[in-house]
Amino acid sequence: MEESWDDVSWEEKDVRLKEWYVEYIAVVNDQKYHHMSILYGEDMQDVQRSLLHEVRRNYNSTDRIDITVLKMKETEVQTDAALFEGIYVP
Repeated sequence: MEESWDDVSWEEKDVRLKEWYVEYIAVVNDQKYHHMSILYGEDMQDVQRSLLHEVRRNYNSTDRIDITVLKMKETEVQTDAALFEGIYVP
């Protein structure tokens, strides 16, 4: 028996996108390009998908792109604002 419109649970999941630091090397036409990016995703698989979209967007005119991921880690939220006091001026 199929569920009617009223039977479907529409509860929202509390899914927060995490911030990930990704460092990688792209080899395009025998030239190396070193990239560091901040990507967002729920898990590592989601971030890898985001990385694939970023690479395709940056190098859309190339047939072959070799990617070596050097570092992929979730960023930490804990920062000490006192370390930046008086150093950074906008």
